[in-house]
Amino acid sequence: MRPPLLTDETIRAAIRELRGQGPVTGVAVRDLLAARYGVRGGVARIYRLLHELSFAEARPREPLPPPLDSDETREAAVRRADLAEERERVHQLRWVEETERLKARLAEAERSRQEWLEAQRRIQELTRALAVAHARIQSLEAIRARPAGDESSGSPAGR
Repeated sequence: MRPPLLTDETIRAAIRELRGQGPVTGVAVRDLLAARYGVRGGVARIYRLLHELSFAEARPREPLPPPLDSDETREAAVRRADLAEERERVHQLRWVEETERLKARLAEAERSRQEWLEAQRRIQELTRALAVAHARIQSLEAIRARPAGDESSGSPAGR
């Protein structure tokens, strides 16, 4: 990999210069660099530096609060700790309740599954019994429909 022709500081200076003219885009920065230095710079690098500068300027630094005396500092820290502990307790209680609710739903789903499997098994048994009954009915109707002196009945009297 060859070294970059433009330094990061050169690109940052171009970005700052364009800031005075309005919103800065990567295309505008690359065009300025090409006109000024004859190279446009890498796209990823330009956008990374543009993002870094916009992020750094977008976050104004908050001043530190004035120092409190030790008793006030301790009391404030204890209040914050108590509040954090209470929030954690409520949070944990909520998730215990949610977990128990989901366990109950899972147990009910498993019971329903078992009932469904038992119903399926019973349906299969009844379907087989019905098929056997239909076959028996057909064979009885076939015997009944034969003429009385039919030799093909297979009875020894007809032989």
